[in-house]
Parts: sequence; structure tokens; C-alpha cells
Amino acid sequence: MKFKREHKLKIISFFLAIILWYFVVLGKPIEKELEIPIIRKNFNPNYLVELNPSEVVLKVEATRRILRNFPSNNLKLEIDLSKYPPGVHQIRVPIEKLNLPSDLKIKELKPDSITLIIKRLDVKKVPVKPIYETEENFPKRFKLIIKPSYVVIKAPIEVLVNTYYITTQPLDILKLKIKKEVEAELAIPPGVISVYPEKVKVIYHE
Repeated sequence: MKFKREHKLKIISFFLAIILWYFVVLGKPIEKELEIPIIRKNFNPNYLVELNPSEVVLKVEATRRILRNFPSNNLKLEIDLSKYPPGVHQIRVPIEKLNLPSDLKIKELKPDSITLIIKRLDVKKVPVKPIYETEENFPKRFKLIIKPSYVVIKAPIEVLVNTYYITTQPLDILKLKIKKEVEAELAIPPGVISVYPEKVKVIYHE
């Protein structure tokens, strides 16, 4: 009987130790890093917007139980673009908008500011110029007709000012001579957002 009683006490002590360890571990604060995306609000398609960086890292401290139940995947920060004119802006990260629970302690925010660049977009009509893969075995006399001969490009104003034409992707002139007509894709210059149409028809005449 004495042996059974001691055995029961050992089992009870073992379970009490596990329960105590469980509460000690769960109640001890730990640190965790949360990646929070920056979301653009009230985006105007007539502007080019760059956010750098596009997310911030928030280091928080709390117990395991709190962190386990905290929906960190739903965190996001919104930047209202309608408040900012075109230009370069340094913006403090509005961490207070996260509405974090009081038992979640903020330890560090990296970075604490982001760079917002806003450029106004416009359109411009420019001519299309053909370029060739090689000039070896080039036909002596020929004429190319490009349809349409002009396309519309969309880009920031400072890019449009220095863009005078747009080229085709390199053409195989000998292949074009045989086929007489091909559909050519256009080479989009750096800084240009879009080109319309994206392809042109190139017709070969001797």
C-alpha cells in the first residue's frame, strides 16, 4: 500500500511539474519579428508611384500565448497617396495605425521611415524606326513601310521630353525580304510605362 501511495505521489508531482513548466514557458516574454507590407491607398493611375521599402520589419515582445493567438498575417500599413503632390517624400512609418494590443510591446521598427516618389504620367506620339539584326548581305535597294508609323507612349514627363522615337525589335531583313510582311514587336525604352500598339506591321518593298 505504501508503495502504491508513493507511486501515486510521484505521478501527481510529475504532472504538476509539467503544468508548472507549461505556464512558466508560456508566461515568459519572447521577441518576434513581423514583416508588415506597405499598401498604397487612393492610387491615381495618372501617376507613377514608388515606395521604398515596400514593407517594414517590426520587432515585438510578448508571451508565447499572446503571440500564438495574435493574427500577425493580417497586419498592413496604408499610405494615403492623395495627401502627397508629385515629388520625393520622406514619410514616417505610422506604426500607431496598426492598433496593436496593449500586451504587445514594440521593441524596434526597421526602417522607421519610407521614401515615396510620385511622378506625373503623360502620353506622347512618336515615330517607329526599324533596326536590323545584321547588315551583312543587306539588299542594295529596298523600302520598308511601317503600319502604324507612329505609336503612343506613356511615361513620366521627364522621360517623354527625351524620347523622340521608338524602335522595333531587331529585324531579320533577309527573312523579311522573303516573307514580304511581318509583325514586329517594339522595344520599350527605359522609363516608358506602356506603348500602344505594342506591335507594328513591317512591309518590305524593293
